[in-house]
Amino acid sequence: MISKTGLYVIRALAALAELPEDQWIGTASLAEKTKAPVNYLSKLLHTLAREGLVLSQKGVRGGIRLAKPAHGISLYRVLDPFEDFSRWNECLLGAEHCSPDNPCAVNARWEPVRRQYLRFLHETTAADLVADVRTFVQPL
Repeated sequence: MISKTGLYVIRALAALAELPEDQWIGTASLAEKTKAPVNYLSKLLHTLAREGLVLSQKGVRGGIRLAKPAHGISLYRVLDPFEDFSRWNECLLGAEHCSPDNPCAVNARWEPVRRQYLRFLHETTAADLVADVRTFVQPL
C-alpha cells in the first residue's frame, strides 16, 4: 500500500526520530542507514524540507534533522507529498458518483479499510516508529 519512495521516507523519518533534537545527520549517512540511494534520498529530503518537516544545514556541522519534535509529525503528513492520499477518495471502479449514499459494488467493503488505514497514518507519529515495542503490546 506504500510505494518504495514512501518506504524510504518512513525509514528516514525513523532514523531522524532516533536523533537527539539538536543533532544533525549527513545525507550520505542517512542514506546508508536507510538503504536508500543517496541522490534519491536527497530529493525526498528536499521535499520534506519544503513541507517544513525537516531542517537542512550546509557545512561541516550540517546535515538533516526533524523540524519539530518526533511526536508532532504523523506518517500521513510525511507521506502525503509522495503518496497523494487525496486520490483514495476516488471510486475504485471509476464510478463518477460513488459515495456511501450511492455506492458502487466494492464501496461498502473498501470504505472501512480506507478509513482505518488513513486513521493509522494520521495517528502514528515519528516517535511511534522508534518507541519501545512493549509500549504497544498489551500483556495477556
